[in-house]
Amino acid sequence: MLDLCKSTMNEAIFNYLYGFAHRTRFLDAVIGFTAEWYGFIILAALFIYLFKHRDNPKKGVRDLFVVGVTAVSAYIIAYAFKDTFNTLRPFDALSWVKPLVSESGPALPSGHATFFMALALSLWFYHKRLAVFFGVSAVIIGIARVMAGIHWPVDILAGLFLGYVVGTTLHKLVVSMMPRFGDSEDPIAK
Repeated sequence: MLDLCKSTMNEAIFNYLYGFAHRTRFLDAVIGFTAEWYGFIILAALFIYLFKHRDNPKKGVRDLFVVGVTAVSAYIIAYAFKDTFNTLRPFDALSWVKPLVSESGPALPSGHATFFMALALSLWFYHKRLAVFFGVSAVIIGIARVMAGIHWPVDILAGLFLGYVVGTTLHKLVVSMMPRFGDSEDPIAK
């Protein structure tokens, strides 16, 4: 088992961020909501926006397909890496950590951070403002998951990096295959 959680800096940052948990019910609710539900809400809003694209409905469906395939593939790749690294979550490694949300399995890399960063990178080619929003959201969700006691900071950093690499690479791969599916418009070529 890889023991990245024993890194002094990783532990120090975790201890600082986790120190916000269990202070007040309100703060715990905000941390728990952000760590567990915020991503689902912004994802649903994104799908509605892309599906009802104001300029061209066909383009909105295509954007939704490319972004969706890229982000879901990144999430699957993150889980393949989890099995490779097989790291403990903070609440498994430290008996005093009481997580604010339920989670199980290996920690590294964060699937949430990977998914949302890949989503942001894929969106960059279509909607730069949305991409920035989702990139910032990936970081916020990651921090909330550390505060909730279910991830180490290194899990989040690894997820953000993996999401960047996979998101950029897969987006270009999926777009290069789009002309084969009858859609010759390439946003990268613009």
